[in-house]
Amino acid sequence: MSPAGRKAALSAAGLLAAVWLLSGIVAVRTSQQGVVLRLGVPRPIPLTPGIHWVPRGIDRVVKVEVTKTETVPIGFRTAEGGLEATLSADEGQWLTGDTNILAVQLAVQYRVAKPVEWVVNGRDTRELVRRATESVVTDAMGRLPVDEALTAGRLTLLEEVRRGTQGLLDDWQSGVGIVSVAIRSVDPPPAVLAAFQDVQNAKSDRERYVNEAESYANDTLPRARGEAGALVSSAVSQRQRRVEEAHGDAARFESLRREASLAPGPLRARLYLETLEEVLPRMKVYVVDEGTRLRLVRPEAAGGVSVPPS
Repeated sequence: MSPAGRKAALSAAGLLAAVWLLSGIVAVRTSQQGVVLRLGVPRPIPLTPGIHWVPRGIDRVVKVEVTKTETVPIGFRTAEGGLEATLSADEGQWLTGDTNILAVQLAVQYRVAKPVEWVVNGRDTRELVRRATESVVTDAMGRLPVDEALTAGRLTLLEEVRRGTQGLLDDWQSGVGIVSVAIRSVDPPPAVLAAFQDVQNAKSDRERYVNEAESYANDTLPRARGEAGALVSSAVSQRQRRVEEAHGDAARFESLRREASLAPGPLRARLYLETLEEVLPRMKVYVVDEGTRLRLVRPEAAGGVSVPPS
């Protein structure tokens, strides 16, 4: 080969080498990470944001958006233009632990958390997240009674869905990370909403009646116990008084009995005088001459009664 030809060949080789070297420069944006496939086999550590060089033809770089968040609707669908699509009769409805049906709507946000796994096991990520979430919701709702699912159980449902969905995605090595789970609504299906409201109102009325009864009992029972205690105390006091009076009467009669056995005549005279002293002050006494006739007239009688003088 002539010197000129050799020089041209070297120049061409140098140009090709420069092109090959320049073609290996890879720029990874701040929102990305780069997964390096060396002869089709992924490298375990992805490229961080910045400028990198890889041997073209040996390595291939797949840039993955790792900060972008996507939202998957569960129990509802979003049509074009942001409008909500119509669901089938049973879609978005779950059976609760006490065999009631609730319509649950969730919004699940996710992003790529492990780029290498995501590239290797690349599938329809949205559908994967949807299926994982629906599976977890089915299991979680099956363990919640309807009243709890409609009230305090929502927080429990959120945590179980987030943790359970992430667990399934990790088991599937999807490389997807759940960012958040939000409840859009938990309601009875429209077809049974009126009947469900009637049941809820009946439960509320029952609770109100129970509370009123308990309040009445709490107010009445202490007062009744107090009155019963007062009656018992009064009865005990009265019994004690009557027992003491009976003992006193018995002692007095016993004294009279002994006195009567010793001197019955003087006892009768004394009792007679004591009786007169007690009775006469409450009576009207008329003093008349001997031989005078008194005519006693009863108020209810038209006539009178003649009483001879004593």
